[in-house]
Amino acid sequence: MQAGSTGSRPATRGRGVRRAAPRNHPAQRHAGARAFVSRTRVRVPRVSDGLVVRERLTALHLGATPVSLVCAPAGSGKTILVVDWARRAAERGERVAWVGLDESDDRPYEFWSALIDALIEAAPADAADELDQLSPPRDRVEPRFITALTEVLDATQPVRWLVLDDLHRIRSADVLAGLESLLNDLPPGLGVVLISRHEPELNLHRLRLTGTLRDIRTDDLAFTEAEASELFERVGSSLSPLDLARVVGRTEGWAAGLRLAAVSLSGSSDPSGFLAQFEGDRREVADYLFTEVVQHLPEHTYEFLLRTCTPEQLSVDLAAELSGQADAGKILDRLCRQNALVVQSGDTSWYRYHSLMRSYLTAALAREDVEAPRHQHAAAARWFDAADQPLVAIEHALQAGDDDYLVRMLRARGLRLILSGHAPTVRDAITRAGTAARRDPGVVTIAALAMLDLSDPVAADEQLAALTRLGPPEDARLAAMRAAAVVSRALLGGDVAKALRATGILDLSLSGDPDVDLIVLIQRGPARMRGGDYTRAIADLEHALELARAQGYDEAVLTTLAQLSGITGAACDFPATQSWTSQAIEYASPRGWADSPRLAYAYLLAAWTAFQTCDDQTQAEYAGRAIHALPDAGNVEVEVGVRSMHALARFEASTGEARRQAVADFREVWSSPMADQVSPAMVGYATPQEIRLALAVGENDWATDAVERAARLVPDSAEALTMRAHLLYARGRATEARRLLTTALQADLTVHQESTIVAANVLAAVVDSGQDNPTRAFESLRRALDWAATRNFRRPFVDAWREVEPLLRTHQGRFGHSEGFVTALLEREQPERSELADISTLSPREIELLRDLPSPLSVKEIAAARGVSVNTIKTHLGAVYRKLGVSGRFAAIREGREHGLL
Repeated sequence: MQAGSTGSRPATRGRGVRRAAPRNHPAQRHAGARAFVSRTRVRVPRVSDGLVVRERLTALHLGATPVSLVCAPAGSGKTILVVDWARRAAERGERVAWVGLDESDDRPYEFWSALIDALIEAAPADAADELDQLSPPRDRVEPRFITALTEVLDATQPVRWLVLDDLHRIRSADVLAGLESLLNDLPPGLGVVLISRHEPELNLHRLRLTGTLRDIRTDDLAFTEAEASELFERVGSSLSPLDLARVVGRTEGWAAGLRLAAVSLSGSSDPSGFLAQFEGDRREVADYLFTEVVQHLPEHTYEFLLRTCTPEQLSVDLAAELSGQADAGKILDRLCRQNALVVQSGDTSWYRYHSLMRSYLTAALAREDVEAPRHQHAAAARWFDAADQPLVAIEHALQAGDDDYLVRMLRARGLRLILSGHAPTVRDAITRAGTAARRDPGVVTIAALAMLDLSDPVAADEQLAALTRLGPPEDARLAAMRAAAVVSRALLGGDVAKALRATGILDLSLSGDPDVDLIVLIQRGPARMRGGDYTRAIADLEHALELARAQGYDEAVLTTLAQLSGITGAACDFPATQSWTSQAIEYASPRGWADSPRLAYAYLLAAWTAFQTCDDQTQAEYAGRAIHALPDAGNVEVEVGVRSMHALARFEASTGEARRQAVADFREVWSSPMADQVSPAMVGYATPQEIRLALAVGENDWATDAVERAARLVPDSAEALTMRAHLLYARGRATEARRLLTTALQADLTVHQESTIVAANVLAAVVDSGQDNPTRAFESLRRALDWAATRNFRRPFVDAWREVEPLLRTHQGRFGHSEGFVTALLEREQPERSELADISTLSPREIELLRDLPSPLSVKEIAAARGVSVNTIKTHLGAVYRKLGVSGRFAAIREGREHGLL
C-alpha cells in the first residue's frame, strides 16, 4: 500500500507550473530544479482508526539497525506497520521523511526529486533551505549528486528516518545504483526504512553481513490469531475461536484478506456462513472480497467511487467536480475511516484509492458504460489543466483519447515543459498521442524541440522532415520555434551557415513571449559564434540568461552560462571566460549537477583558459571533469573540444609511449568528420597545439596534415598562415616562415581569433632574433605583450620559452604597461616547458639521427649508412644534444624515450 496521492509531474516552481513549497518552508529564490511531487506522497499517512498495534514488530525490528527492509506481497500490512512505527518515532521527537513511490519515479530525476521533497517536508527550516538547492540528475547515475546529497544530510541532519514506500516500483538501474550508493554511505544519525513487495534489485548482502540491515518478511507480518481477533473487534465483528482460526488459516494471516473480510463481515448476519465460503487462492479471494466489500457499500457511496476512480490523486475539489456531490470531502473521510479503500495523507485535502480498488472500479465503470472512463479522464484533464498541473492533465488527456485537447495543451504548454526539464515526458506523451495529434504542426514542432533537448538527432530529423512536408509555419510563434529547432539541429552536427540562411533567425525580431524568445536566443547565440560574430553572440546569450533566470529554468540557466564561457573563450577574453565558467560550476554544484553534460562546455573552457594561462594543475582537473561529463553532451563543438583537451592534458602529464598515444588520440579527433563542423575559433585554438604535439614526438607528417587541414577549414586566414609558418620554422626554413608571418600580420587579412596575432608576433620575434634583427624582434614582442598582458595570455611565450626568455630579459624595463606581466613570466619557474619547446624544434633529419642512436652502430657507421661525412653527423648530433639538453648519446636516448620520440 502506498502512502499519499500520486501523479505525473508538472514543472518546478517559478515556471508557471507549481511545485508545492513545503509547509513552513517558503520557496527559496535559488531553489533547485525538480519534478513535481504531490504533497500527499511526501507525508506520513494518517493512522487509521481501526489500527491494530503490533508491538512485537515495532519494538523488536523496525529501527533496530540503520537500514530496515519490510518486504512482503501486496496487502501484507507493510505500510500500516511502518506508519504506526513512524507515528511513535514522531512522538519521541524523531523527524520522519516519507516517500510514497509510484511508476513515474522510475527515472533518476523523478525519484530523487521525490526524495528531496520528502526530506524538505520533514526538515526544520534551515535544513530545508539547504536541501531545496539540490537538483537531481536527469537520466543517469551521477555520483557527485549522491555525494552532494550525503554532505547536506550529514551537515544539517534534517531527519532521523527516511521511509521509501513501494520500492518495488523502481526498476531503473540508474536509480537503484544511486540508492545503493546512498545506503552504503549513510550519514551518521540517519536511518532508512525500505518497503517493497519483493526483494529490491539492490546489493544488500554486505549490509546484512555487517548487521547494518534487518529484514521484516511475510512470515513476520502475518497476523496472529490474537491480532486478527483485535482487528475484527475494531470493526464490530466478534468471531468464535473456530471462525477466527478458520479465517486466519485460510488467509495465512494476510492483512488485506483479513481486513477486507472484517469489513465485509460487519454487515453480515451469518459470519460463520460467510467464512465458510471464504476459500480459493489469493487472486480469487481478492476478487471475491472486492465484490463483497463493494456490495455492502451504500449505493450512493459506490456511485461516488465509480465517478471518481480514474485519477491517481484526488482532491476534494476534483472529487466534487467529477461526482457532482458537494459533500465529497465527507464521503472521502468516511471511506478513510472504513479502511482499505482510500488513503489520506496527513491533514491534507488530497486522497487516493488503493490501486487494486481503483482498477476494480475502473473496470466496473467500463462495464457500465464503455465510454465512461474516457469521459472521466477528459474531465480530469481539464481540471488539472486549470489547476496549473499540465503533466497530470496531459496524462488524463492521453487516457481520454482527447486529441483536440491534447494538441491545445501541447501547443500552449509544451515549450515551457521542455524548458522546465520535462522533455522526456513531452516526448513520451507525443509518442502515445493519436495520429491526428502527431500530425499537428505545433505538436511536431514541440516534438522536434524535445528530441533536440534530449540530444536525439535521428528522432529530431524525423520531426523536422515532417515539418517540411506540412508546409510553412502558420504563425510567427511557430516560425520562431521551428527556426530554433533547425538551428539547434545544425549545432548538434550539421551545416550551421545553411541553417542560418534557411531560417533567417539572425534577423528574427523577438516576440515578447519569454519562452519563445529564450529558445531562439539560446540557439542563436552559439550559431553567431560559429560565424565569428562574438559581440552579438554574447549579447544574445546574456539576454537569454536574464530570461531563464526570470522564469526559473535552471537547466537553461546552466546551458547559457556554459555557452557564455565558450563564446568569451572563443573571443579570447580569458578573464570573462574564467568568470562565466566559475558561475556555471558554482550554479551546478549545489544542485548535484557536477557531472551534467550541460556542464561539459564550461569545464572545457575552464581547462582551456587554465592551459592558455599556464595553470597546469587546474587544466588537468577540469579536463578530467569535462571528459567525465561529456557523454550525451549533444554538441559537436563541445565533443571535439573536450576530447582534444583531454588528449592535451594527458600529453602534458605523461612520458614515453603514453605521451605519443595522447598525440595520436588528439590527431584521431581532428581526423574525424566532426572536425569539419566546428567553429573557426576551435580550429584556431586546437590545431596549433596539434602541430606542437606532433613535432614534439617527431611526427612531422602529422604536423603537416594538421597544417593542411587548417588551410582547408580556415582558408586565407591569419590562423592558417601562422600555423604553416610554425611548421616551416620547425623545419629550419626561417626566412620562408618570416615571409608568411608578415602576410599573416597584415591588417586586411581575416583573423578568427585575436590570440593568433599574439602567437604570430611571438614567432616573428623569435625568427627576427635568430636572423640578428633585434629591433624588429623587440617590436614584434612588444606588440604581442600589449595584447597578452591584460588577459594573462602566457601560452605562446611559454611554448617558445628558450628563445623568448633571453628577449624578455634583454628588453626588461622597456615594455611599459606590460612590464608586470613580463616580470611574472620571468619569475615563474618553467619545469619541462623549455625542454619541450626545444624538442619541438628538432628537424626531421635530427629526429632520424636520434632514432639511430639506440642501434649498435658507431658514429662512423651511421655516417656511412646515410652517405654523409662523419663531421656532418657530428654536427647534427651536437644540435640534437643541445636541443635535448644532454651531453651524450645514452642521455639522448633516455630523453628521446621520455618524450615519446623513440
